[in-house]
Amino acid sequence: MFIDYDKTLKDIETELARLGAALGIDWADETRVRSLAREVLAQWKSGAPAPRPHADRHLMLRYTLCGLVGLLAVTMQAAPASSDEARPASEALARAFSSLQG
Repeated sequence: MFIDYDKTLKDIETELARLGAALGIDWADETRVRSLAREVLAQWKSGAPAPRPHADRHLMLRYTLCGLVGLLAVTMQAAPASSDEARPASEALARAFSSLQG
């Protein structure tokens, strides 16, 4: 099976940028991105599925964003190499996760 990792990463980045804009996330704001990374890690570590947001559109967008961050992390780990194309959300998240781990 062939996976076009560059296209997949570009698609995830596009969706992250769209959702980030809807949620008011500035990917250049390292404090805000680090806070998002902490939220995602806490959700992963809990192992419990996120509660159903029902009609709260903002909460639904947050859960979608957390899911996309997870998908991004898994895809980046699996990708043999990525292009040199700038990906602001991906790069900001990579820095945030790196700063939280070490």
